[in-house]
Amino acid sequence: MSYVIMEEHEIRQQAPEFQKTLQNLEELTLSNTLRLWGGFTYGGFQPGKKQFGRTTWLPYLFADENADILDSRHDPATWGRNSYRQLFTSTSPSPSAVPGWKTILQGGNPTAIGTMPKDFRGALAGFAFGSKSICVTKLKMQIGDRKIPMVDIEEIRNYTKPVLIFEEGFEIDEETGFELRGYFEGPGYQRIIPKGFVFYRRKDLVLHE
Repeated sequence: MSYVIMEEHEIRQQAPEFQKTLQNLEELTLSNTLRLWGGFTYGGFQPGKKQFGRTTWLPYLFADENADILDSRHDPATWGRNSYRQLFTSTSPSPSAVPGWKTILQGGNPTAIGTMPKDFRGALAGFAFGSKSICVTKLKMQIGDRKIPMVDIEEIRNYTKPVLIFEEGFEIDEETGFELRGYFEGPGYQRIIPKGFVFYRRKDLVLHE
């Protein structure tokens, strides 16, 4: 997993490689989506009939470590429902040692937690870290059968609003397994936000939380 870390506000001004990465990832994902979703054309942010649309990564496409989808019904409500904000401790979201490895995000398919929901295809370009205090020091990820090696991200603490950007990015198909895990050296609230975009085939899935 090759990546760079930078301040979020510097991406457009000082990171043309990110724009190129996103462009290449978009072209690949769009081409594959047109092929896989036969009979549909691309409708952008305002798709019409028989068109698929585009939006950001949404929290309710994922579940927490306790297999609870990050939607408007997520418990406990104090975390911030329909949000990436989570509390990581030795008992939350599920019992496991801290310091230690915990699942940050996994696929939020309601009928098969651990896989991505049906009718969504995503392009993952990186992650933004939205917490003032960052407890995570390492990341590893699995997409389908592909296991992405562990990386150390301790340097991320040198930044104010850090974003981790993949040099190539990842295409994630509907109903494909997904898991992001992190090594936590201490407890705390964390907001780790996927960067990139998602194509959706059914408009009703993005009109309500």
